[in-house]
Amino acid sequence: MSEGVYGEQATGRVTHSLLRLSTAMRSQAWEWAEGAGLTPTQGEILVLLMQRKGPMRLGEIARETALTAATTSDAVSTLETKGLVEKRRALDDGRALAVRLTARGRTAAKRALQWPDFLSEAVGTLRDEEQAVFYRTLLKMIRQLEEQGDIPQHRMCLTCSHFEPSKNPKKTPHRCKLLELSFADTDLRLDCSVHEEADVATQKKTWKIFAA
Repeated sequence: MSEGVYGEQATGRVTHSLLRLSTAMRSQAWEWAEGAGLTPTQGEILVLLMQRKGPMRLGEIARETALTAATTSDAVSTLETKGLVEKRRALDDGRALAVRLTARGRTAAKRALQWPDFLSEAVGTLRDEEQAVFYRTLLKMIRQLEEQGDIPQHRMCLTCSHFEPSKNPKKTPHRCKLLELSFADTDLRLDCSVHEEADVATQKKTWKIFAA
């Protein structure tokens, strides 16, 4: 793609750079998936089920992966045929079905976790302080995309009722009241199993402190 398509300002150059990263990610995902006999979507669902450590309904999977209900249903059905997942009645509602990994599915999910290694290697070439700034910047972008409705909501520290942001994390760390932990920007969680969404006012206050 020719230079300047997205504009000559910093916004355009950053957008162009992110699109180039997405091209690399898509290419690597398909290369891995073909070798594993899966599609990138199927691999993503396996990893999601492993991360959540429990059964998920089809609607939950669709919401978390930003897929349509039909695409999710087709992908899960294929995974079930391959013996990687199984459907059971949800414990809280016998009328609903929940999806969980089989033993083979857990093995496949662990392999699926390895395809982004090329990104980890690239990030590893950055200095520690560069990684910290990069991650903080990504969190801000993710939060903005959530606000715009472009990506699903994440169970992140920045929207959690237990989170106490620091005005100067380099000197005073952030705090998690529930886990009684102190942590720097790079330790902030994007998907936490004990996340409890804070009210709107608290989220706005947290975000104002973090984004300053």
